[in-house]
Amino acid sequence: MSNAIRELPGWGEMPSKPGLYLSLNHGREFPQQILKMQGFAGPKIGPLSYMKTRYAQRVTLGFQNQRDAARYFPDAKGQKVHFLAILEGTLVFGDKCYGDWDVCYIPAEFCKTVKRSVKAQ
Repeated sequence: MSNAIRELPGWGEMPSKPGLYLSLNHGREFPQQILKMQGFAGPKIGPLSYMKTRYAQRVTLGFQNQRDAARYFPDAKGQKVHFLAILEGTLVFGDKCYGDWDVCYIPAEFCKTVKRSVKAQ
């Protein structure tokens, strides 16, 4: 798994911002890979404005802003809408395939608090 994906909030972790998230789980290298357990956990993608599935072949993610979208899709060139393919029943993200995905709303009280340093005056 690339370093960029490892830095994203994981499936069981809470993100720093509230909102709608797509959580990926049961990861594998390719769709037909036989798993001894349940595979690896993927990232929690968001916050999103919306998520839409079309004919069980493609998932559309609409991010709230371009900065959040660029965190997950660095080559996106400032677009807020991105697409994920569904390949043989798995959702493809970051050259990995995920057999399970959930959409959930994370309220502010569950988000990680980001510690900010305060300079002494």
